[in-house]
Amino acid sequence: MQNISRIYSLSKRNVILRYKNSLVGFFWGFFKPLLYLLILIVVFSSQSPMEHYVLYATSGLIFWFFFSNVTNQSIASIISSAGIIKSLNVPVIFFPLSEVISELFNLMLTLVVFLIAMHWFGIVYSFKLFLIIPVALLFSVFSFGLTLIFCSLNVFFRDVGIMWGTIQPAIFYLTPIAYAEEVITKKSAFVVTLNPIYYFIKLERFIIYQPVDLPPASMWVHCTIIALVMLMMGMFVFNKLKNQFISSI
Repeated sequence: MQNISRIYSLSKRNVILRYKNSLVGFFWGFFKPLLYLLILIVVFSSQSPMEHYVLYATSGLIFWFFFSNVTNQSIASIISSAGIIKSLNVPVIFFPLSEVISELFNLMLTLVVFLIAMHWFGIVYSFKLFLIIPVALLFSVFSFGLTLIFCSLNVFFRDVGIMWGTIQPAIFYLTPIAYAEEVITKKSAFVVTLNPIYYFIKLERFIIYQPVDLPPASMWVHCTIIALVMLMMGMFVFNKLKNQFISSI
């Protein structure tokens, strides 16, 4: 119970600090995807034959910004909390974990706002939409695993954060968020399918964008395997390096 209380306190602190002295608070998490959505509408919607392009693009943007925010916030979570780590007996893993939890909270609030707004753009409301919750949890597990690798390496190599910020735009455009999968050429399809984020967004988009059908079991299995493998990789790297954190931060 004490550990749960600590994680809750750290997650609450992250949310408060993120919006401290902000005029609109949480709604910044809504405005950023909205700005990107407006850009995508101007650039891509006229060239896309798909129905309900706004709904299609939004369903991808919501999860992308969750992933982007989690990784960006978490990379420096151990370094930025060096004072607490050195002075208090708090498990180091709580700091990147609290970043994921606080961002998951923001994702849920953002989803509520967007799902209401998407009423005007063709969304079909049904109990199927609640399936977004387990997809978000699976994506959080995947993001946490990747975060553990990044924040662990960043303790020793501060270039990790800079490198990640540099390659993020490339990953964004390699993920079918602004464009339909049908426009991907056979040569490019192989590269896109190597992108694990693609599978989570595809599953989430199936739930939001497909009005009737349920996602096939194969999609759930695929995402579950990716999430668990990444988590195991992240835990392996973190446990290998954690004993050297104190002397390096």
